[in-house]
Amino acid sequence: MTTPGMKLRPHLRYRLLTVMYLSGIYWLSSIPDLGTRQRPLMDLAQNIGHAPLYAVLAFLVLKSCSGIPASSWPLKAAVLLAGAAWAALDEWHQSFVPGRSCSLGDFLVDLIGMGVMLAFLHWRAVRSMRRPAPDVAAPDPPTSSGLPPGSRLAAQGPPGARYCR
Repeated sequence: MTTPGMKLRPHLRYRLLTVMYLSGIYWLSSIPDLGTRQRPLMDLAQNIGHAPLYAVLAFLVLKSCSGIPASSWPLKAAVLLAGAAWAALDEWHQSFVPGRSCSLGDFLVDLIGMGVMLAFLHWRAVRSMRRPAPDVAAPDPPTSSGLPPGSRLAAQGPPGARYCR
């Protein structure tokens, strides 16, 4: 439990979101068939919908890992393996839901969605590491007094001091 002024670390928030998201996927796969088999376009839309659903899952799982560089291929392979295990369990779970069935096609679309998201995140991480540092503007040349031009001290000296000319 956190106190009101204390915030959860980002990776803990993503872990909580991941568990909630997995619960949502389980709930969606528990819904019996809604009779869309007569409407092929609706069936196609539902099958294609697996890709973004599992792409978000891959994003959440990846973000919930802290301290590991985002460009790490072993991490992405582990995320893909964990997502594939969940997708397989989800398809197996659907085989027990009335009107639903286990589908290799849905499983493959799940993997494609996760793979595309992981490849995109890897591309972004590598791109941000290769981006050159912004040019730093050259400082103004120093004045004879060593102070920046226009400063009060350069023009008049210290406050309250009187100089003979």
